[in-house]
Amino acid sequence: MCNFLIFDKKRYVCRTVFKKVSLQYVLDYLEQKRAKNNGELDRVIMEGKHQPIVTKEEFERVQGLLAEWNAESRNYRKNKGVYSEDLWRRKLRCQCGHAFAKTKWHTKTDFVTYTYKCYDQTRTGTVAARLKNGLSIEGVCRVSLVQDWKMYTMAQKVLHAVFDDPEGTLKNAAAVLGCGTAGVEQAEVLWDKSIIEERLKKEQGRYETLLDMRMNNEIPKEVFSRKQQEVEKKIAELEQQMMQYGDVKPVTEADGSGKLDGLQRLMEQSTMPEDGEFSEEEMDKYVSGVRVYEDRFEWLLNLNPDARGGLDNDAGSPVYFKKITVTPDDERAWFKKHPQWSKSNRYAELETWIFI
Repeated sequence: MCNFLIFDKKRYVCRTVFKKVSLQYVLDYLEQKRAKNNGELDRVIMEGKHQPIVTKEEFERVQGLLAEWNAESRNYRKNKGVYSEDLWRRKLRCQCGHAFAKTKWHTKTDFVTYTYKCYDQTRTGTVAARLKNGLSIEGVCRVSLVQDWKMYTMAQKVLHAVFDDPEGTLKNAAAVLGCGTAGVEQAEVLWDKSIIEERLKKEQGRYETLLDMRMNNEIPKEVFSRKQQEVEKKIAELEQQMMQYGDVKPVTEADGSGKLDGLQRLMEQSTMPEDGEFSEEEMDKYVSGVRVYEDRFEWLLNLNPDARGGLDNDAGSPVYFKKITVTPDDERAWFKKHPQWSKSNRYAELETWIFI
């Protein structure tokens, strides 16, 4: 049993008790040891026969109010600690929605390098750590740690890809926003995404049908369990495929026009650094944020640098612009310019998508 508090914003109104659905089961009735039910046994929610203290309609109405009131606080907790003097703590967001924590990576004399870890992993532990300790990795964020040198290396290449050729950038952006010749890749990405979305909806529909059939005793438990596993596996695979498309969305006429105007102003305001290397201040100015995925990084340009945008701000739907790859040679060249950094022994290509 668990206590549930029904309240308005200023005071408690009443207190009632609801039946808690157990998420554990007994491994051995003699030892009475419990284990978390990760699908080994079916979970069935049955409606109770006892006299309720409040009606079902009242309960559901309060649930709706709680969800509405707590939306902002939940978002705050998810991104707690985002405001920071550190550039990448402000800019980075994980594919799961959390911000990143900053920790020391290496110390070289009096110079310290850092790495960034998804806040969710500070609570659950990383996949590698949980596997090492024999723990389940179900629902655990799989994004790898992000070293600071990777962010600086990518930032240089992203900004050069945008500002080295302002005229070419504007021409390509106009085509992408209008789905012209250079927007063919955008259109293909959207088409592929729509196909996977339809397949996902179909499998989710199959899952709901299976549940209805089982609840109505139209299929035996063994058949339901086998079919359930098959459908859940397909849904998980399709959801994983959907994640690779990130924030790619169709461009509306108004959004496209506004983004092109913003990019035009950005090109007019920007100046190329004399030494060819963008400063941290310029990175902060020209980049709204970076979304980190398992297989790529999505960089969102700030089309209003005077406002110092961010991923949490409403800047319209991000539009996929172009893809670049940071190569091991790029990384070695960066370390050559910054000898104070502890060199990496694991150079690898970093796939980077640029959004506007």
